Amino acid sequence: MPYYSGDLIEEVISQNDVVDTISEYVTLKKRGRNYVGLCPFHREKTPSFSVSMDKQIYKCFGCSEGGNVISFIMKIENLDFWDAVETLAERANIDTSRYEVNTGYSNKMDTAKKDLKDTLFKINKEIGIFYHQNLVEYLKEETNPVKEYVIQRKFDMKTINKFGIGYSTGKVPLYDYLIEKGFTKEEIFASEVILPGKNGIPYDRFHDRLMFPIFDIRDRIIGFGGRSFSPKVKEKIIPKYLNSQEGEIYHKGKTLYLMNFAKREKLDSIIIVEGYMDAIALQKFGFLNAVASLGTALTENQARLIKKYTDNVIIGYDQDEAGQDAIMRGLDILASRGLNVKVLRLDRPDVKDPDEYLNKYGEQRLRNCIDNAISLVEFKVLNLEKKLDLNKDDDKVKFFTGVSEILAKVENSIERELYLDKIIKKYREYGITQGPIINEVEKRLVKKNQPEFVIDTQALERKKQLVTNVRKRQEQYIVALLLSKKPSIQKEIFENIASEDIENEDVRKIFDFISSLKDEYDINKTDILSKIQDEAMIKEITDIMYIDISGYEDNLLKDVLKNKKKDKLFTRRDEIIKRLSEQISRDESEILNFELKQIMVELSKLK
Repeated sequence: MPYYSGDLIEEVISQNDVVDTISEYVTLKKRGRNYVGLCPFHREKTPSFSVSMDKQIYKCFGCSEGGNVISFIMKIENLDFWDAVETLAERANIDTSRYEVNTGYSNKMDTAKKDLKDTLFKINKEIGIFYHQNLVEYLKEETNPVKEYVIQRKFDMKTINKFGIGYSTGKVPLYDYLIEKGFTKEEIFASEVILPGKNGIPYDRFHDRLMFPIFDIRDRIIGFGGRSFSPKVKEKIIPKYLNSQEGEIYHKGKTLYLMNFAKREKLDSIIIVEGYMDAIALQKFGFLNAVASLGTALTENQARLIKKYTDNVIIGYDQDEAGQDAIMRGLDILASRGLNVKVLRLDRPDVKDPDEYLNKYGEQRLRNCIDNAISLVEFKVLNLEKKLDLNKDDDKVKFFTGVSEILAKVENSIERELYLDKIIKKYREYGITQGPIINEVEKRLVKKNQPEFVIDTQALERKKQLVTNVRKRQEQYIVALLLSKKPSIQKEIFENIASEDIENEDVRKIFDFISSLKDEYDINKTDILSKIQDEAMIKEITDIMYIDISGYEDNLLKDVLKNKKKDKLFTRRDEIIKRLSEQISRDESEILNFELKQIMVELSKLK
């Protein structure tokens, strides 16, 4: 990857409005001068995430995340700084070649780490080509286990080429191939596809597996998954499926297999299945919104990724017990991100997954199943029923108590009422009426809405902290005044306040940074946030930028300078009093007492 000048950062920020960009991930509503929504970085029911169009920043008052459009993309997409810049440049159709430079990264970026990531992308691309070419050659043979499996799975060449499916074999060593492509031994081992053997001979960890390259949303290969053909799978000596190790560029919980293909479609919904085969089979049959979760445990990061493209999700996990339990774990994660979640129920008990269903019963019948996918509440109720025998009174009590708990979690009262009607009609034969369930639901709703009484064991610590917080806020005002874009006020600050006058370390770092910046730039014409890449500093300056001092700058300046003068006088007063309590000479005592009187006079004037 080329290196870029700092001018690209300014261009990217100016061409990517923070509200428009964040709206692709978060549902925002106008409130006053700002926009608010549910924070994408932590679970919450009441919006505490604020985006300022005027200042082009965002801030969560719940978890303290904050920054500008670049830091948002870094956090939400798990990208480093320059990857986020490139992503936003691509979004705004900015020609990055105009900003390429031959010097190192600006702002002292960690070039070694970045170079490694770029190299890993290149290595993975070559590995993907190598595996794919291997499979193409094997398919030319009259017969072999690989070809038999591909035919069994009904993978045609169009599918194989589209998804880059390959085969890992030791006949033509991958290590030698990568060396010929110009990669070093250290770079090849860093990919963790090739590993150093005990006897010093490198080996391919995916040997004898059908290979599936895993892409990120920018179509770069970030890892691989391999399906073994070895008989040792049945003996449970080796796993049937093996995935790349998580590292610099591959994070399983932040990736959805084939999302790079699905996102190209106009998505009304996304179908999430468990594995590579299911996702490929669905895509092959025209379900272009199918992706795989690379395992059964859905994560917050995957939910955020989905939310970027659609509000509707259908989970099509395997019909076995493990798959159904995984759905239960994932449902609430998806729903907490504001997604409308439904569960695919296959109408034939003789199949365990969508891939098998498609091959047995065809595309149209699966579409009917998808159209009749059930809601989160209905799935939870059915799942509860499966675990109990409703002909037994004890289980009947457990079932309807569980139903009450499920319904109590439904926020919309109309939706809750509709589900209750359906449940009563379906289970009427068990002799339960609406009344008892409504009573149980209401009990839980009252309990949920009652504020908990908690004995605050940290009250004394908070009182102690209050003084520190007040002082920090006063020091934050100093930086807020420097950001006010009023030269006369900035001049007063720099002339009367020094770095050592600021006690809070976080605020002092920002003050020092702006002080150093002004020697090189006009700080009133520079996006200061774009010059910061330290996450803690970004959060701190975002906190300060959210302090609204417009119209009060002059009065605030007077207060800030007065308070700093008072702080210095109080500090000196305490030093003198302490010194006077010690054994000192009469002359020194007289001098200190005279100074103390002067300080007290000054303090009385500052009240």
